[in-house]
Amino acid sequence: MPPSYRWVILAVCTLAFVEVHVHRLAFSPLIPTFVADLGITYTTAGTIQTAYFWTYTLFQVPVGILTDRWGARRVMLVFLSLLGLGAVLFAASRTYPESAGARALIGAGAAAIWVPGTRLITEWFPPDERGRATGVFSAGGGVGGTLALVGVPWLADRLGWRLAYGATAVPVLVLLPLIVVFVRARRSSGGGAPRPTAGTLGRVLATPAIWPYNLTVLLAYGAYFSVVTFLPAFFVARLRLSAAEAGLVTSLISAGTIVSWPLAGYVSDRLGRPKAVYLASEVANVAACAAFAGAAAIAAAMGLVVGGMVTPYVMVMDMFPRELAGTAMGVLNASCFAGGMFLPVILGHVVDVTGSFPAAFLVAAGVQAAALIAGCFVREPDASRRDA
Repeated sequence: MPPSYRWVILAVCTLAFVEVHVHRLAFSPLIPTFVADLGITYTTAGTIQTAYFWTYTLFQVPVGILTDRWGARRVMLVFLSLLGLGAVLFAASRTYPESAGARALIGAGAAAIWVPGTRLITEWFPPDERGRATGVFSAGGGVGGTLALVGVPWLADRLGWRLAYGATAVPVLVLLPLIVVFVRARRSSGGGAPRPTAGTLGRVLATPAIWPYNLTVLLAYGAYFSVVTFLPAFFVARLRLSAAEAGLVTSLISAGTIVSWPLAGYVSDRLGRPKAVYLASEVANVAACAAFAGAAAIAAAMGLVVGGMVTPYVMVMDMFPRELAGTAMGVLNASCFAGGMFLPVILGHVVDVTGSFPAAFLVAAGVQAAALIAGCFVREPDASRRDA
């Protein structure tokens, strides 16, 4: 395949990541409906949301290892099929255990897009383009999140939430043949893609430099996902918006990331200083989470400042040789979503105890501040030693 084929690869991966974020956030605007109709607490609603993150996190390292051994295409096809099944089961669920179980299956299915996608980026894109490629890939998440926060409650108002959520399984059926036809590993000059050696996970975990990255993304993304989870409920309770209106306002965050993810990747490529981009983004994230304690209009600004959160992935890509790329991304992404497993539950508990969403957002601001401190200790890879 010619080098220009890399853009076809990136396009298909980005479309798949759109679907991942549709399902990551589609439950958030439905939380007021679940709380009212099922009589559950916000802590319980947070648990349904985090069921996605439990399995998503659990599968990150295995997906990384499988991607390095079996290739991105096969892994993506198997797991996306699980995602589609989970979406249908969630739409049919009628009890808390059924809802949580279906969300867990969705999380497992969604687990195998980001890691295989970043592995493909390391194969197809030269080092000085990986930041912008990763940013474009991430922007698919912004598109998916916006579609979920706006489209799902809009459809739910007209068709009911079951049909609205069930409709999200349809794009999966379109994605599967696209992956079969277009996703290919890039062959090296030696006639094949680099093959992993034994002990890939041990080699990654034994690299001390990766652990500050693991800690900072755990805190940063955990706080980010927690805020986005409860913003629709906050807008319904505080501003008396409808579920559709609350989803629309919250979607300003994900809409902003459509610009900020690629922009942050481009700036990190141009400056050659991804760590500086990340730290600047974290400073803004602390301010944005704190601002939600008193100002709802900050949603649009938050989406435009979170883009630097993508740069730790760019730096870890450059830290490891290509044959370890999938495993390294799996380890980093597992750390990222470990925060998403428990922080929404903590914020939900804060709301239940205090009756205050702003108090929960202040907790998220404190977590982002801890992420900023951890980010100061990451070691930026030497650009001159990047593999081609």
